[in-house]
Order: sequence, then C-alpha cells, then structure tokens
Amino acid sequence: MTGRTGRTSPPLLRRLRGLRPGPRASNVGRAVFGAALLALALAPAGTATAADDGQWSVSPVANTVGQRPSFYLAAAPGRSVADAVTLTNRTDRPRTFRLYVADAYNTARDGGFAVRGPEEPRRATAAWAKLDRERVTVAAHGSVAVGFTLTVPDRAEPGDHPGAVVALEERPAAARPDAGRGIGVQQAVAARLYLRVTGPTAPALTVRGVTVRRRGSGADISYTLTNIGNVTLRPRAGLTATGVLGRSLLARELGGLPAELLPGQEVRLSARWEGAPRAEWAEVTVRARADGTTAQGRADLADHPSFTAVAALVAVIWSALGAASGRMARMSDRSPESTAPHRAGFACFVGRPNAGKSTLTNALVGTKVAITSNRPQTTRHTVRGIVHRPDAQLVLVDTPGLHKPRTLLGERLNDVVRTTWAEVDVIGFCLPADQKLGPGDKFIAKELAGIKKTPKIAIITKTDLVESKQLAEQLLAVHQLGAELGFEWAEIVPVSAVGDTQVQLLADLIAPLLPESPPLYPEGDLTDEPEMVMVAELIREAALEGVRDELPHSIAVVVEEMIPRENRPADRPLLDIHANVYIERPSQKGIIIGPKGSRLKEVGMKSRKHIEALLGTPVFLDLHVKVAKDWQRDPKQLRKLGF
Repeated sequence: MTGRTGRTSPPLLRRLRGLRPGPRASNVGRAVFGAALLALALAPAGTATAADDGQWSVSPVANTVGQRPSFYLAAAPGRSVADAVTLTNRTDRPRTFRLYVADAYNTARDGGFAVRGPEEPRRATAAWAKLDRERVTVAAHGSVAVGFTLTVPDRAEPGDHPGAVVALEERPAAARPDAGRGIGVQQAVAARLYLRVTGPTAPALTVRGVTVRRRGSGADISYTLTNIGNVTLRPRAGLTATGVLGRSLLARELGGLPAELLPGQEVRLSARWEGAPRAEWAEVTVRARADGTTAQGRADLADHPSFTAVAALVAVIWSALGAASGRMARMSDRSPESTAPHRAGFACFVGRPNAGKSTLTNALVGTKVAITSNRPQTTRHTVRGIVHRPDAQLVLVDTPGLHKPRTLLGERLNDVVRTTWAEVDVIGFCLPADQKLGPGDKFIAKELAGIKKTPKIAIITKTDLVESKQLAEQLLAVHQLGAELGFEWAEIVPVSAVGDTQVQLLADLIAPLLPESPPLYPEGDLTDEPEMVMVAELIREAALEGVRDELPHSIAVVVEEMIPRENRPADRPLLDIHANVYIERPSQKGIIIGPKGSRLKEVGMKSRKHIEALLGTPVFLDLHVKVAKDWQRDPKQLRKLGF
C-alpha cells in the first residue's frame, strides 16, 4: 500500500517484479529525478474490505447480500460470466484511471499474491476478460461502476485461474501541479478475482529441494513448495528431525508460508532450527499439507565431529539406552501405558502390466522381494512383502497385471488378481505418470468401483520420468476417472520408487487404513515367499533380459531341488540348486541357450549373484532348458508349473 507522501514500502515493491510504469510515468520520471515508481494495493485474502489506498478504492459491485471482499466467479468452458467493478474516489479532485484485468502469481521470495503489469502478456483470466471501458474518470467523492465479461474458451483447463481487476492512475503523483517535486509514484489498486473453470479439480503439491546448512548456533533449512494441482491451496507445513536410533530431535509447525499458493506456482521458503545438535546425524523432514493432499521432502544434517563430540554423542546414546532399559524394567512391573493402537493388514497393488507395482513393493519393503523387468506381465503370482513399523505392519501384496487374457494362463492370473483384491484391507491402483490413461486403466477402475467398502488409493508411479505439468495432467485425469465412476479415492499419491520420492509418505497413508491388530508376521520377516519360489523367480528375471517380444511370456522356471553339498568344510558350504527353464516351442530353445551355451551361462551368472545374496551362502546353479509345448494353454502343464 502506498503512502500519501509519495514513498513506497520496499516489501510492496518487491512484489511488483514485472509491473512496469507506462509511457506517461517514464516521461514524468525523467522530468523529475529520472525515475518513476509504480505501487500497488491489493485486498488481503479473505478480508472484508475492498482494495483501498486511503485515497481511492477498487471493489466488486455490491450484491443483494452486501459488500464482497473479492470476485468469486465460476464458469464452464465455452460459457461467459458478467460482473462489475466499482471505482471510488475519496479525494477532492477528479481522478482518471487506466483499468485492466491481470493474471496473478506468487512471488518467488515470499509467496505473496502479485499481479502482472499492464504491458505483460495476458494468458488466462486476463486474456479472457473484456471491460466495458478501459479509461475511467471518477469525480471528486464519487463512484463509477464498470462492467466486464469473462468468456472461458472451450478448451480451457478446469480449476482455478486467479487474477485481479486493476485500476492504475493515469498520472503519477509528482506530475500533478500541487504535488511538489519528488519521485513520481504511479499508484495502482486492485481487487482480487478468483475464477474457477468448472470441471474436475485435483489438489496436489510437492516439497523438493530440501537443504540443511549449519549457521551459528543452529541450522538453516530451505525447501521449495510447488502447487502442481489445478486449485488454489492454503498450505500448512511441519518440520521434524530424527536422530540416531530414531530419537526425536525436533517437531514443530512451520510459519512464513504463503496464505495462498496458486496453481502452477512455487515458492522457496526457509526456516530456522535453533540449537541443532552439532555432534549428531539427523534426518530432517518437511511435510506440507493442504486440502486433503500431503507431500514431504527430506535432507540429512551431518557433521564431522571431533573426538570430544563423538564421545559426548556416545554418552548421550548410552544414557538413552539406559533410560529405555529402565523404563522397560519398570513397565514389566505395571500395566502398560495407553498408546495408539497398533495396526496390521494387507494392501495389494493392482494395475495393468508394467505399471511399477513390483518396483514399488521392493522400495517399501527395503529389499528385493519381487522380480522386476521392463517386460509386461513379469509378475505371475501374488508376492507378499512385509513392512515393519512401530505403529503398524503393512503386508504388501504385489499382483500380476490385470490384462485382456489371450491364454489360459492369462485367465488364471486375472483370477488371482480379483481374488486378492476381494480379500485385502486397502487397494493401491498403480498408474504410470508417463502414460496417459488407457482402456486397460479404465477397465480396472470400473471393476474397483464395484468394491464398495475397501479404501482405494490411486498411486501415480514413475514420476521421475515426467515434468510437473505432465504429472499435474495425470493427477487431474485420475481424479476425474474416479468421479466418472461414482467413487472417491481415499488418496491420490504421486511417487517414484526409483527416485525414492514420497514412498514413505505412501506407507504413512496406508497404515491408518489398516485394521487394529497385533503384528501378523514375526519381526524381521520381509516376505512369506518360499525360498524355492524366490530362487525360481530370480532365474526367470535374469532370463527375461534381452529376449524377443513374445518369448518372455513363454518362459517359466521350476526349481527341482536345493541340496547342501555333502562332505564340504563347515566354513565353506555350498548349495546345489537344480532348476529347469521351460519354453513352449523347440525353436525357442536356441534363443535361451545361445551360441555354445553363452546365453544360458549369462543367465546363470546373473541370477546366482542374487540367489547367493538372498540365501546367504555360495551356490552351484545347474540350469537345463526344456520344452513344455503350449504350456500357457494346457491345464495339465499349468498345474505342473505351479499355476
């Protein structure tokens, strides 16, 4: 807001980047001190007063209810909406204004609501608006109402398109005869305009670029908050820090966030952690939330402490362990204190083939429990991975990709999927961010719509492969898919298992949806898959690399036996594994074996490394290739191969 002496507060000017004075202001500036300033007053979000600099104001025309703080308009694509703005002159002389509609944005520095200048390109609301008059003279102590029409294009994107109706005085203050000499200040006053194009809305935000840097007696934490959805968000954020052994070091709400984060906008924010420990590693997490959507980002705080600091840290840990032991001993003599109930249950990941289900399962469990491949339909049976948390135990069920079956095997795999999601507590529907929704996705979503009581989470996978604009479009499409089928997603979560982005957030969202229960599996168990099945899958994973398009579906692996080698020294054990690789036609045998057995040897070498890591012992792997003619279509052969 501008003062009456011709001075402008620095914070306000910082919000006016790109808001340039017109030709008149430039001429006056050269005539005075070679500069002219442009200042803007905006109605604060949610206030009950119009934008007013004390001399004149801009406000929506009052309706039957009363004075409106801002314009709140809605229109469907291809439709128009009309309204009017009132300019009120509170001074003793006439004032002339240039009136225009501007697009709004968030300033990068502090996230403040700002508007584009009159000469800047007009893209959304500003481009769609037409004023009845663009030059208005208002008599002393008078008011003038000016109408305008907003015509939304047919192909306009649904969601919020914020802007403002701006009244820019035609002459800077220093140019008026009674103003005296000084810097010319061309004032602009604006009323906010919130236009919503009707259609599906998808609130979504991200936290990225978290950094932690030592400074003085504490640490400075910076992060970037981005609205990747299509609606205006009112964000909140919290800051936590966890030290070694899970010790809580910090937990508090963050201030300084913008009151509104507009669609497509981002802002770089900072916070101070006073008293951050100097001799301890810590994981710092910034978690933001707004309108039902959450996001988080992490960074480490690590030092290279002196010997004295290390000794102090050891003392702290030892003391904490001693205190914990004392608490446990005391608790054994009395009833346990009331705590939040432990939860445990099953959550299955479904989706079409190659949607990233297995990779996501492995990322959540923290180790490889399901094989992965860029070939579709890699998973052929349910794979259970177990996530142990203090508050919950998540049993993740990775299922085969649901698809249009062409063989009896395909029909049985689809039956496995449908049987699984009918028995679990939560369903996670995986949809790749880099692929538009197709008939397969819609087919699965339609089937999920028939499951009424089970919570359904839409998981947008592979977000590391796309830009934020494409991700926002996918989020919107997924939200609309649920709305079209008459159900609401419990959550819509974008993740990247490869980039470890929001993977733990997904676990945080699944856990509260599970039933109250003690753990279902012993601590330390990461899967309930039999070792022979996992070994067979690791061999098949290696065999899938580099084969032709049709061959992956024809490969099956069966481990016949796993026997410790006799007469081996105790410190040099060896496990003999005999396995058969089955294909459907004799012509495929040469592809698997390769010239002089080179291909089969490579499969054995690659899979053996993973098998030894899984079993924790050296392995001798004996592979043979056999033909089971058309086994995917033969019920007898399918039973023999375990399907």
